[in-house]
Amino acid sequence: MSTTDLEAQVTSICAKALNRSRLGPDDDLMEAGMDSLVAVEIVTRLELSFGADVVDVIFETPTVNHLCAAVRRALREGSARPVTPPEPGPATTGSSLPAATTLLGLVTEAAVRYGTRPYLLPVEPESRVVTFADVLTFTRGCARLLEERGVPEGARVAMVAHNSSLAALLFLGVIASGRVLVPLNPKAGAAELETLLTHCGPALVLGREATAAKLRERPEWVGTDDEESLLTDLLARGEAHGNRPLPSRAGTADAEIVYTSGSTGTPKGVVLSHRALLSGSRSLARWAEADSEDVFLNVDPLFHAGGQVFPTLTPLWCGGRTVCVRSEAAMARFWAYVDRYDPTWTLVVNAYLAHLVERPERPARNSLKGVLAGGSPLAVELIHRFEATFGLPVHQVYGMTEMASITTVEPRGRESGERRSAGLPLDCSRVRVVGQDGRDVAPGESGEVLLTGENMFTRYEDAPGLTERRLDDGWIRTGDLGRLDERGELSIVDRLDSMVIVNGENLYPSEIEGVVPHLGGVQDAVLVTLPHPVTGVELVLVYTLLPGAGADADGWRATLLKHVSTFKVPRRFVPVGDLGLDAFPRTPLGKIVRPEVQRLATEHLS
Repeated sequence: MSTTDLEAQVTSICAKALNRSRLGPDDDLMEAGMDSLVAVEIVTRLELSFGADVVDVIFETPTVNHLCAAVRRALREGSARPVTPPEPGPATTGSSLPAATTLLGLVTEAAVRYGTRPYLLPVEPESRVVTFADVLTFTRGCARLLEERGVPEGARVAMVAHNSSLAALLFLGVIASGRVLVPLNPKAGAAELETLLTHCGPALVLGREATAAKLRERPEWVGTDDEESLLTDLLARGEAHGNRPLPSRAGTADAEIVYTSGSTGTPKGVVLSHRALLSGSRSLARWAEADSEDVFLNVDPLFHAGGQVFPTLTPLWCGGRTVCVRSEAAMARFWAYVDRYDPTWTLVVNAYLAHLVERPERPARNSLKGVLAGGSPLAVELIHRFEATFGLPVHQVYGMTEMASITTVEPRGRESGERRSAGLPLDCSRVRVVGQDGRDVAPGESGEVLLTGENMFTRYEDAPGLTERRLDDGWIRTGDLGRLDERGELSIVDRLDSMVIVNGENLYPSEIEGVVPHLGGVQDAVLVTLPHPVTGVELVLVYTLLPGAGADADGWRATLLKHVSTFKVPRRFVPVGDLGLDAFPRTPLGKIVRPEVQRLATEHLS
């Protein structure tokens, strides 16, 4: 590229960003009206056009000549590459999505592409609409606050918060400012919080004062009680320090530590990188063919990857909007939120579907293109009932925190009555099903599900032994029993460690629990085992009833005999109240904590 062509292209980029028809080579860009957002646009366009990093130059000597010199130097040193710049405008799918590799890069590109368009819609009437430009400004304000509190780049920052606009912005701002976020469940007890905080060692905690008061020793703390005030303060800090460059991180750098217990009850700190978060959300944007008209309703808690990747990050790729509602309230107010915000996509745990079908509320209008549902096994009958009731498709998903939430999702455009599954892998993921010898099994055969991909976790925090046991030559051993069909779609059968042996025959609890939709009056059920002198184990079905329903053990037994072998039919049917419970214990994602049910059954029923 000639010097003249280079100067012409750099001048054109700067003039367009400044909205000026003429711009001289020695004109001071600051005096020409360059603010922080315009500077970000120029930096991003030059990086997209030439692969050159001019952040330092644009704030120290902001002229076209100096920018040209920086680009030429980068080209000469081999650290830059001339490429054809894309035209600015709304992203849709595929190659038109941003090319970001870190959350800061994604936030920056979204600010450039979408500017003052709405990103985050308010839940409370007095709250403000947050634009894409605001997200970058908030990130700068977040960085400034963390600097003032002595939190260095790469340090951990814990966030103990329910879903809200502020929580969504802190999720983005802390990570994009070069720190490692540790989102924690605000409903956790004091002892659990203290254990997790000791384990992750944050330099600062963001949360309500009432949460801090529960702890025996108060860590470094920033109160979030007045959310609107803190949001406004951080935006003001960002505006005041808009010309300061933010720390640069590699895509493989730690972004966050998410604590998960699955259904085992033992928390593990899953370390996710920037690449993992961005790969998963970008793939979901492609799957949904998301664009700037889409609205994402986030009802999943932000202390889980499910509430982060699809409903919070995907809009940054496509220019869509999101609304972050408190998950506890969302189940009761779901259709009210749909009527208010006209969302096109949402992700829910499967318990939502059963709950919504049973409730009398119906949406006044239906804006949803589809509902993604996962977190626990889902009966096909319930899917069909939900789709028939509300006239919108359900897309089953499968994944885990170790894969940044979603790994597979059902294809769009299913025909009515078509065979269902947990779906196909996202384009950033791969799935295998292997036998006991570690070799792939044939389509239709069951085996352990193995996962890998760009969205895979980095490690378990402070647990190298667990990391080594869980990873097998770059593949995660999920412990799930599943099968792939001839279409490559995955179905989950059960947990490998859930298998029991009755009269020498193998039995998976899901074989019985999968018949629950056919058992009149039963809402949920868990199969547990008790010692038996003849068969080795006695099968017991612990159940809860639908409102107004009564127990019918004889009828249930007759129904089960139509679906499973005689030896698989439970000998006893026990209400959950006989275990000293009002309801099944569940994880925050709605999964029944099976080990706890088994423990209580052994204690109360043996």
